[in-house]
Formats: sequence, structure tokens, C-alpha cells
Amino acid sequence: MANNAGMTRTNVADRLTTLARQRPNDLAVVSARRGGYDQITFAQLDQDATLLARGLVAMGVGPGKRMALLVKPGTEFVTLVFAVLRSGATMVLVDAGLGKKNIVRCLESTQPDGFVGIPQAQALRVLLRKRFPAARLNVTVGRRWFWGGESLSSLRKLGASSNRSPSPREGGGGHLDLPHTSADDPAAVVFTSGSTGPPKGVLYRHETFVTQADEIQRQYGLAPGGVDLACFPLFGLFNVACGVTTVLPEMDFSRPASCDPEKLFRAANRWECTQAFASPAVWDRLSRHAVEHGDQIPTMKKVFSCGAPVPAAVIERTLAMVHSEAELHTPYGATESLPVATIEAQEILGETAEKTAAGQGVCVGGRFDSIDWRVIRITDDPLATIDQTEELPPGQIGELIVRGPQVSRRYLPAADADHNAAAKIADGDHVWHRVGDVGYFDEQERFWYCGRKSHRVVTAQGTLFTECVEARVNSHPHIRRSALVGVGDPGNQRACIVIETLTEAASEPDPDSRQVQQTIDDIRAATAAFLAPSPVGGVWAMPSPLPVDIRHNSKIHRESIAEWAAARLAEER
Repeated sequence: MANNAGMTRTNVADRLTTLARQRPNDLAVVSARRGGYDQITFAQLDQDATLLARGLVAMGVGPGKRMALLVKPGTEFVTLVFAVLRSGATMVLVDAGLGKKNIVRCLESTQPDGFVGIPQAQALRVLLRKRFPAARLNVTVGRRWFWGGESLSSLRKLGASSNRSPSPREGGGGHLDLPHTSADDPAAVVFTSGSTGPPKGVLYRHETFVTQADEIQRQYGLAPGGVDLACFPLFGLFNVACGVTTVLPEMDFSRPASCDPEKLFRAANRWECTQAFASPAVWDRLSRHAVEHGDQIPTMKKVFSCGAPVPAAVIERTLAMVHSEAELHTPYGATESLPVATIEAQEILGETAEKTAAGQGVCVGGRFDSIDWRVIRITDDPLATIDQTEELPPGQIGELIVRGPQVSRRYLPAADADHNAAAKIADGDHVWHRVGDVGYFDEQERFWYCGRKSHRVVTAQGTLFTECVEARVNSHPHIRRSALVGVGDPGNQRACIVIETLTEAASEPDPDSRQVQQTIDDIRAATAAFLAPSPVGGVWAMPSPLPVDIRHNSKIHRESIAEWAAARLAEER
């Protein structure tokens, strides 16, 4: 690895050192566990993260090494994230909801040099040792059995025996006891959710994390002393970096839509949370519970929802259960580029929601200051350089491309040239990322999201976009949500509508019931008019709720619905 000692130090973990000095006794992380809560202050977190980082370096972990981090959300997870960042190694993060097969495939593709994980993760590594031949630097978080390596306690002893300065900024004579990291050094490989294909490993640099923390804190005014109910653990890391206490409630973070509202309300009120981050599925569940039972979170003044568009009805119910002057923000972005844009609830309810319901797309707001963006003509072909693109004027639907310090420049492994060629556009020393979303700019340069590029339905008569069609279908009083999918080859696809009725949310649906059949007839008649000249291939109700993504439980998984619709269409021929 090149010597970068002369470059400016860049590491988001350095924020923790400053916070530990300024607010040593404030709680950094609170995590539900066995009916109680684990707690750690900023000073304790900083001290332990540095101790563990020294231990990691002493056992051979450092720049150029990749470490798979497989630990359940909690105080240990947060501490270890900052420890690995300080060690200079690249941490590999895989969503537990991906399932064993995808998790193994993702980990294998990165060829980690070691696992920092719970006993189940270490047992998996040993069982599949031939698939992880380089994994020799291992730390067990929990009981260590026969597989060797270090435990957290032995790792701390290694760190203590190094007898060096207490933080990465306090070495004598300019010497740092922990590796120096610069902006371009790799910090993490974070895998996408795989909602539109196989999960891909996204390379985060240290500049990525620092920019994300800086932009989120600046845009939303996050101040030390706040308390966040973190229903998406990775966002909790930014809270800690901003001096905000992170409360990890009792829930299955890999299945947020299955959360127990009573437990979340209890945690939020127990710790007097001032803000919360969750997916639309969680806010829908919490707000419905609030309407039914009257629960409130009176201390909450900032609400964040990310992962999918938030229906206006969910926004209204959510705002009714928090502080009367609360703000609700919906940051927009992707694993490869976050944050990109943002919009606040009053702008949605007062202006854009009506246009969304009329099929004009979902306004995700204006861009963050650090982001450059363009809407270019849609193509499924690779675009090697920016001069191969055609920028479109406001009001014309195209695909969105972005660039900025928080935008990933490439996927890993580097050998996977197809993903990089399909999603990255060279522009001199800069790289544009093709987000994969289609939409348009309005006259205020706000982006209106019309769907995923891969989900557009291209018929012989024209192109249909999911968000524009589904919003009009969802206006039917008996429909909870719907999916537009195409059956057949692009250019000659048949547009099909698959619905989930409101009754399906509470019980197993009966697609043959009189009400459902009447709803199907209504939608068939309506879509025949607003899809014209494209004909309607079919309208059906699935015999189960529409499948959704594994990370946020909010994005409709249209790929599997398209397969189901193709089978139904074939049966009817």
C-alpha cells in the first residue's frame, strides 16, 4: 500500500475522540437486551474502540486487510465499527436479512482476511473454510469454542499491552500509534440489499463516511445531546459521530416490518427520544398502532424515513403521534450514493402529494450541496465517458446520474467489470454513478422519482413507469398497494397490474371474493383509460401480500411479481 503519511488524516472515528473529550459522561449507545438496556458513554466508547483497535493492529489487522464484521446490533457492534475504522482495515458489512446463501456469496466475493463475529459466524467460517482461505485473523464476539483466534477480552489485553498513546490523535512527536488513514483509503465494503438483482459490494472510502456524517449533521441540524430511536442500525453510527445518543430498541432489524409497536413506543418514551430513523414500513406500523391505541412520543421533534417513498397518509399519521412542531424528512439516496436529496413533510403535504396521486411521480426534493446531478436519456447500454450521455431538460423523464464525495466510485471485487461498466461513467478525474432511478427535474431542480429503470415497462406503444401508474391504481379505496410489471421482451411487453387489497393486511386474502373481484374490475376499467394506447395485459390480486425488499421491507419486489404475473398470463391464454 502506498505511503500516505503526508496526506491529511481522514477518519470519521476521529469525531468520537472529540466528543469523548467534550461530553465524556453522555450516553453514546443504549441497546435493549434481556429486558433491560446495555449502556456506554462517549468516553467509554472512545476508550474501548481505541483499545480494541490497538489489539487488532497487534494481531496483524491494518491497511490492506478486509475484516468481515458479523455482530448483532448493540453496544459491541458500534464499538467494533469504530475500532475497525481506527485500525485502518476495510470492514465488510452484509445485511443479515439477505439469507445464508447470499451472505456466504457476498463474503466469499470479498475474500476477507478475518472474521470479527458472533460464534455462529465463526462456526460458518470453519464449516466453509475452503471458501474463506485467507480468513486467518479472527475475533469471536461471545463464547469462543474450538476455532482459535482472539476473543474480545484477549483482544483488549493485546491492546493494553501495546502501551501507546490513548487516542489516534495524541501520539508524541507526530507519531500515531494507529495507522494513518486518508480520504481515498478504503474504509468498508457495504453490500446492497439486492432488491433489483444480486447484492453488490460497494466500496466506501474514508471520505465517504466523513462526508455522510458532515452532510447529515449540517442538513438536519443534528446537535449533541439529542437522542435517536435507531430502527436502522447503520444510521445509528452517524448519530454517534454527531454526538447524538443512539437507542437500539428490541426488534429484529433484519425484518423491520415485523416490529412490535409497543416495544418501540416504550423505548422511545423511556429514553425521551428527540428523533428517530426508520423505514416507511415501520412508520406505517407505528402510526396505525398510535391511531388505534392513542400512544404518543411527545419528545420527538425530528422524524426520518428512508428506503422507499412514504405515502401521504403515513406522513400525516406519523406527525400526529409526535411533537406538534416536529419535522419529518425523507432523505433520498442509495447504498452507492447517500445522501443525494431531501424533502420535508410540509412540502410534500402542501404541494407535491397531490401531483404524486395524479401520476406525476414522487418528489424527493432538492440535492445536498455536495452533490452534482443530471438527468440523461435512458439507455440500458454501458456509458464509458460523460460525453456519451445526453442531458435532458426539466420535465423530461430520463435516468439520474450523480457524483460527489459520498458517491462510491466502484464495486468490489474489482474483477467484476460488468457491474462497474454498467453503473459508472468516467468524467476526467471524477466518476458519475448511474443511480438506476428514472424521473425528471422540475423548474426548481427538484427530482421527481418515477421508478427504477429496470422496472419500466416498454410496450409496443410506449414506456410506462411504475410510480406514475401505481399511484393512480392505489387511489382506489380498497387497494393497499400495487405493482406494475411487464411480461415479455422489452419493446413488446404486456403491462400487468398486481394488487394487494386492504383486507390482505390483516388476514389471508381471498382473490376470489366478491369485493376483490369488483376491485379488479374497477382497476381493469381505469387502467384501460390511463395506460392507453398501451393495452392492459392483466389485472390480478396476489393470494398473499406483495413481496418487499429485505432491508427496509418497503420496496416492492417486482421481479418475483413479474414471474408470478407471467405464469398467470400463460394460464389464461
